[in-house]
Amino acid sequence: MEELITVFMGKTTRINMKTNYFFLLSLLFFFTPIFTSCNDEDDITEPAGAININMMNEDFGKTELGNSDVYIDNAYNFYGPSCSITSLGKKKGLDNSNPLFNGLATKVAVEPGNAYQFFRDAAVREFPSGKLALHIKADYYNVYVLSHIIQDDVIVGANVKFALEKAPRYDLPEYDSNIGHILSTDFNTHKLTITLPSSDFEVEPAFASSKYYTLDYKKEDNKIIVKLINYKESDVFGFYIRIKESYTYVYGKII
Repeated sequence: MEELITVFMGKTTRINMKTNYFFLLSLLFFFTPIFTSCNDEDDITEPAGAININMMNEDFGKTELGNSDVYIDNAYNFYGPSCSITSLGKKKGLDNSNPLFNGLATKVAVEPGNAYQFFRDAAVREFPSGKLALHIKADYYNVYVLSHIIQDDVIVGANVKFALEKAPRYDLPEYDSNIGHILSTDFNTHKLTITLPSSDFEVEPAFASSKYYTLDYKKEDNKIIVKLINYKESDVFGFYIRIKESYTYVYGKII
């Protein structure tokens, strides 16, 4: 077939099939519906047990969030005397983000549409690398500001949604757990090995030496190898161990 006869908006058109191939393709494209898919990154998984509250600022009731001491001050900042705060920026809503410590601050401006995390200062530890981590037995808050609360044209607080989250465990040893012992009768050769679930970890001695002993320790794949260098009498030694944004503390004994 060399010709195609079409009728478009009442007008008859003869199309040469050999010379108008690309014209036909353009017509097909024009009348084909275009579908777009949702971006998975925009999907929000709201934590179970999320709570919605009105947080009034310190001049209009000073509402504290959950069991933290964080409130909205009269300069319209989140502030808590024993807490630090991370702003996660604009989000679609409340989600269950793991702890993030970039830009951790004592005061952060309250902005509708922004997400935040609240941490107790006592539960956050800085490691020698400069990275921060959260105690594995600690909890923290994911927070999302829905809107301002306005009375007589004055912003007096914020409508906030929040959820209490547990620190990720990453199969770290239980906090304050006994991971073994070193024999004082054979300290020149006896070693203690601590096996971890990942080779990507950081270790910091709680006390590598004291008036009673000196320890040598090294990282080897997913293990910490501990050896006693010198010894006077029985004592306890300990290590802080970080995987990603969580940390634990373990101890051993010299017997």
